[in-house]
Amino acid sequence: MSSTITAPRRRNQAVLDSPNAGAPPVTGAHSIAPPTPPSIPTTPRSTLGSPLCTHATRRSGSGDIAAGPRRRNSLSEVEVLPWLCCMAPALSLLGHCSAIVITALFFPTVFYWLTTVLTAIAGVWISNLAISGMYGAHCLREGTSTDWHAKLEELQNADPTANDVLHIVLLPNYKENERMLKDTLENLGRSPMARGRTRVVLAMEQREGQAAREKAERLIAATSHLFADIFATFHPENVPGEVPGKSSNTQWAYREALRQYGPILLGCDLSRVFLTVGDADTHWHPQYLSAMTLQGLQMSTEQRSWRIWQPPILLMRNIFTVPAATRASAHATLIFELASLANQKVLPAFAYSAYSMTLALASHPEVDGWDVDVIAEDHHMFCKCFFAALWEQAHQAYGATNNGVKTIKEDAHSSIVPLLKVDPIFLPAVSYLVETDGYISSCIARFHQARRHMQGIVELGYVLLQYTRLTGFTGLAGLPLKTHLSAWTIAFKMHTLHVTTTSQCFAIIVASLTTFIPSAIYFISTGGVGHVLHSQATAILAELWNFFTSLDAAQQSFAAAVGNISGIMALFTMTVYVVLVDLIEGRYYEVMGHPTHEIPPVDEGDESIEGPINDNNHEANGKSPQNKDGKPSFVLGPRGFVYKAMLLAQIISDTTTVGYPAITVYALIPAICAACSLLRRGTDFEYIVAEKPEDQ
Repeated sequence: MSSTITAPRRRNQAVLDSPNAGAPPVTGAHSIAPPTPPSIPTTPRSTLGSPLCTHATRRSGSGDIAAGPRRRNSLSEVEVLPWLCCMAPALSLLGHCSAIVITALFFPTVFYWLTTVLTAIAGVWISNLAISGMYGAHCLREGTSTDWHAKLEELQNADPTANDVLHIVLLPNYKENERMLKDTLENLGRSPMARGRTRVVLAMEQREGQAAREKAERLIAATSHLFADIFATFHPENVPGEVPGKSSNTQWAYREALRQYGPILLGCDLSRVFLTVGDADTHWHPQYLSAMTLQGLQMSTEQRSWRIWQPPILLMRNIFTVPAATRASAHATLIFELASLANQKVLPAFAYSAYSMTLALASHPEVDGWDVDVIAEDHHMFCKCFFAALWEQAHQAYGATNNGVKTIKEDAHSSIVPLLKVDPIFLPAVSYLVETDGYISSCIARFHQARRHMQGIVELGYVLLQYTRLTGFTGLAGLPLKTHLSAWTIAFKMHTLHVTTTSQCFAIIVASLTTFIPSAIYFISTGGVGHVLHSQATAILAELWNFFTSLDAAQQSFAAAVGNISGIMALFTMTVYVVLVDLIEGRYYEVMGHPTHEIPPVDEGDESIEGPINDNNHEANGKSPQNKDGKPSFVLGPRGFVYKAMLLAQIISDTTTVGYPAITVYALIPAICAACSLLRRGTDFEYIVAEKPEDQ
């Protein structure tokens, strides 16, 4: 990093100018940073959602206060407005479900109209996902066919200041497989920017015990030659105000990284320092860091400071060994992520799982890193950064004082506009699906993971809280229509994702129990099957038409809406097929760039957590995280017609036979559980660790 780079427009001086940040690093390169016991007030966390309970206490997030200023808005605040916003998503979902049950039992016509509306909304939603997902698959092909590092080198040759960049990768993990972590680090080390520009932080959990320290020591010893620096942090347990999980661990690692690299960061342009957060099993494309750097350097400092970069997440590293319902949920995730990144004309894309931003954004006073009392750290970070830009502009427009009198800028109404944007990097980040030793246990593990994912329903309440307080500060007329619409579309997308589609699934189940199944039983018991078998096709079509015309308008609309969704699924299936074939055949890894050092293939073998890594013990099984050509092991090369036909048949089978059951088990039930938990315990969620395969 050049010391001549100008300081960024905004930076968190309370963090970077602290004594810890300016002091020499607490550890040397390639070593482990000892945990720093937090000197913090012991404010207990409330386990109750209602601020009206006399024995509720304020959740301060004090584990984070020790390292920097407290955030402005949190659903954990024990006040009426945060509590109402926290309850709103749960009340909406349970209210929808209650309305469906009541109308189905007492007002059938209203029930069919309600289900029709929900199905129509879900149909438009799925249609957009399917069409945009296909375009996303096309963008993925284009993105992976470009040599991004070669373009970056061209820019750096033309502009020497383009060399002044730094990457910090945070890898939060807890009781993760050591072999898998080493695989992840070695894959990251294949980036052409790894050795010279990348520093890695292994974010361990202190509650894992001595095993975490020993694991970190072995991982650092085995991979330190791949990066400019690597060290480990140990997030302490039982910190008051914190929810144990990825977000609080990431925040601790982020603070420790600022302490470790404080001398380097002081005086640097923080918009040229890129922070990347990922899971322990994330396989970024070797050119991801190069592509992100190139896109960032081609922006102005202002634009770069309000960007989040997101690769499409492909949960496909073990796609063929998991239960069919788990595969079906992976297909849905693939379509959702591709579509969100490819089409942001109406609905924005959110940060998800593995993403990047600049240190200028993460250290912004309105952001101040990751919140320590949330579960869905990715979506939450996106929402916090989105409103951070609006709050900064609002304070500039309405917060100025003149002799103690608040003044308002002349253009205040039009000056508060959305600045944050998620830019796609169409290079795949491939991860594992949840899997254990047995079929049933794998399904149960996936259900537990779905419970954690559905706890993200509370982020809708967080958006409502931020928006309500912002409009309370500026007034409804104090924001331009564009800003209102941007906030509403975020809330709409979250509501559709967690409430509308879940309610539609519930309505279909109720309709099946009250109409479809009884009608099918009656049809079979009265000899309908035999009649169909002995009738001609024209007669059958005529009877179906007569049956349809005998329905009332509500029932006809319901049948038409359900039929349209069935047709959309064909495009959905083809998108999944195209992406999966491209991944298996290696199309996404034809242009990989060239690492600055040699990385020999390492046999993967046993991935048990206990014990040191010993590659010599695993040579017999022939498995490797990379093939001899450097491509990941899940790349099998060109496949024949029979293989592709069988793959397409499997995807169709997964979609048609277990699609709705998967939505029921991995979306509907977990969402209702999360809603009930919100009503009962507020934001005091339990972080659930997803189990990964131990031998891939």
